[in-house]
Amino acid sequence: MLERVHFSTLKHMQRSPAHYRYEADNRDEKQKGYERGGSALHSFLLGGKDVALYEGRRDERMQAWRDFQEEHVGSIILSATEHAKAVGMRDSILHHRRARELLVGNREQTIQASWLGRLTEGTPDVFSLEHLTELKTDKSAHPSRFVSIGKFYGYHAQLAWYRRMLIECGFGTPASYWIVAVESAPPFPVTVFQVTDNALELGERMCRAWMERLLVCEASDTWPAYAESPVPFDVEEDNFTLRIDGEDVEVG
Repeated sequence: MLERVHFSTLKHMQRSPAHYRYEADNRDEKQKGYERGGSALHSFLLGGKDVALYEGRRDERMQAWRDFQEEHVGSIILSATEHAKAVGMRDSILHHRRARELLVGNREQTIQASWLGRLTEGTPDVFSLEHLTELKTDKSAHPSRFVSIGKFYGYHAQLAWYRRMLIECGFGTPASYWIVAVESAPPFPVTVFQVTDNALELGERMCRAWMERLLVCEASDTWPAYAESPVPFDVEEDNFTLRIDGEDVEVG
């Protein structure tokens, strides 16, 4: 039986089916430092795994570190620096009235549905009939910078994906869609973004295109990369200038 489709792997169809297949087959649960901080923030605000602070040195050769890992299996283990940042981000969000309001609802609740004849699954950060909200951390929460980052990572497609799952599973359609973004360094500024109808529609088109391509790949069991046929490598003829003995010489 095919595994349910998750947005975290589906989004790799934007690169190629080969990238999707690799990500689906090789899920790496080992997180980088910035990912641990984001996961800890989610746990602080939305629930989830326990967060453990380890102030010693992370070294597999050291018995103290190995013992701590064994005592906190399944927990998010943070260094002192990572923990301080996660707490700073949490406190900054808790002091932002609108951000707090948008984090009220069903939190980290997995939903399952069927779309285009394929089983799907997703875990929105927060959803209700009033709003669907995703909590994001990044180096910058500056409005223009974050929108550019969000477009690159497909945040609008992620929200459209969750909207589609909520509709298909019979929950209903949230009235509004939001991203609460917090900067991952002091002073941990928070920016609240309302995702427009236009962005959601473009996001759903992206998800549908990825899903339709996925269905074709699964039916044929072929997972092409960027191109299957030879691609021409050509350049336009152009004049350029070389500087020889202090004089510009035009070549071309």
